[in-house]
Amino acid sequence: TMGKTEEFIVNVIEQRLEEPDTDIYATDCLETCKSVYQDAVDAMKKAEEDVKSKEYYKADLDISAITTDIDTCNECAVSIYGEDTEFRQFDNWIQGVATECLDKISALTK
Repeated sequence: TMGKTEEFIVNVIEQRLEEPDTDIYATDCLETCKSVYQDAVDAMKKAEEDVKSKEYYKADLDISAITTDIDTCNECAVSIYGEDTEFRQFDNWIQGVATECLDKISALTK
């Protein structure tokens, strides 16, 4: 998950930032997305550490933070690009992963 998120940053966000016709609004959105996706990677690392140390409440919070980060990017991407296939597919995938992680963490606490 971390690797795929980092790939998305490089292959989609950074490439779009380099496009000469990217206006200031798109640049701001893409920079926001880059930042929140990097935060999401950090949250994934923390969640992984939390699960290893059996701190499931913290892991739950970290995974929940990922969905908030992704929502932040999705909102600006939709406002700039509309229904962009690359952003939509990534958003659907990462939201699915986060939901699956939350379900697994919840099962560990029962």
